[in-house]
Amino acid sequence: MVGISNNNWKAIAGLVSELKRCEECGVTTASIAMAYICIDTLANLARPADKEKVTRADFTEWVEKYLKAHNDQPYHYRGKDVYAARCAFLHTYGSDAQLHDEDPDTMKFGYHDGGKHECKPDTDLCLVLIGTKSFVNDVVIGTESFLHECQKDQALRERVEARLPKVLQTLPYPAE
Repeated sequence: MVGISNNNWKAIAGLVSELKRCEECGVTTASIAMAYICIDTLANLARPADKEKVTRADFTEWVEKYLKAHNDQPYHYRGKDVYAARCAFLHTYGSDAQLHDEDPDTMKFGYHDGGKHECKPDTDLCLVLIGTKSFVNDVVIGTESFLHECQKDQALRERVEARLPKVLQTLPYPAE
């Protein structure tokens, strides 16, 4: 990462690389999972200095600040929607989460392997079909925006750098 010398930053580059590789190989389910893992990881790194663990609020704040859909998309991410979708996907491999019961305004996500998100108000007012190609691209761009912010904001950079050693590092295994 330009401007940041700590070698631990490679963990984020590795995470994004894995996410992109899943999408490029057409492994849609894995790319969705990696996108949520990426957001979770970055929200954890960005959490306030006085918080020991990442919370729903940290996740939704990260989404609101960094995850942006292209202007021509019919759906634009909201933190509560993405968090509920993350919970549904990672905990039940589905689209329904407890948050949907608690807050009926929370959108449910379905997924397709295309680029354009689709809203089907005639079928379900609270359903959006997420184009995974766009979702992955938006997470990558959000990650880049977050890293750019880390370059500008010294306090954020210091928090992130202090937490980076705990992020999974993958290393190539030498072939013999």
